[in-house]
Amino acid sequence: MATYRFPGLDGRALSPALRIEQAAGDIAGLAAAYPDTPFRLLGFSTGAPIAISAAARMRNEVKVAGLSPAVECGGGAETAIRTTRLILNAAWRVRSVRLRRVWLAYYRLLLFGTPVLSDQALSTRAAQIIAARADRIVFPEGGLPRAHMADLRRWRLPRDIAFEEGRIRFFHGLEDPVFSPEQIRRFAAQLGGVPVTGYEGQGHLMFASHLPVFDDVFAFFEGREPGEGGGAGL
Repeated sequence: MATYRFPGLDGRALSPALRIEQAAGDIAGLAAAYPDTPFRLLGFSTGAPIAISAAARMRNEVKVAGLSPAVECGGGAETAIRTTRLILNAAWRVRSVRLRRVWLAYYRLLLFGTPVLSDQALSTRAAQIIAARADRIVFPEGGLPRAHMADLRRWRLPRDIAFEEGRIRFFHGLEDPVFSPEQIRRFAAQLGGVPVTGYEGQGHLMFASHLPVFDDVFAFFEGREPGEGGGAGL
C-alpha cells in the first residue's frame, strides 16, 4: 500500500503547493514501474481528482474509488458561497473569530451536515468523534488551505479522459456541506455516468463518521456490488 502525502502533512513541507496533474503524474509513474500489477486508487475529496487523472494515464488494470469527491473547480461559487455561510454561522454560534474554535464548530458539520445542529444524538456523536480525533484534526492555518486548494479551484477534467465501465465509483454523504449530491451527480455524468453510492445522514468526513463506507469501497474494488456499508444508489 502507498499513500500520497499532501503539502504540510505527514512531515512534508508546505511548499511547493499541491498540483493535481503533477501529483497524478507521480502516481502514474509509480504504477509504470509495476506494469503487471493491478492498482486500486482511493481518493478522498481533492484526492479523487488526483486519482482520476492518475488512472487515465496508467496502463495497469485500475479502479478508482472517490470518497466525498471534489468536483471540477472545487465546486466554484456554489461551494464557496455555501461553505462561507456555514463557517460564518459557526463563528456566530461559538461567539468567536478564533480560527480553532470556529473550525471545531464547523467540523461537526463536516461530519454530519446541518442536521447535527438540531439532532442531539448527532451532536453527541460528533463531540465524541472530535474528542477521539483531537490530535489528528488538521486546522486550516499557516497557508495550508491555499497549498491544498488553490489548484483545485482551477482544475477541470482533461478533455480526452475516458474509462471503461465499472472502473470508477463515488461514495458520497448526502448531507455533505461541501459538495452537494447534485454537484456529485453532475460530475459523475461528466465521466460518462459513474455510479454513486450515497449515505443518508453523512457529511464530508465519512472516513471518521461512517467507517462501514470502507466495506462498500472494498466490495467495489473486489468486483462486488456495494451495499454492506449502508449506502444506496444515488
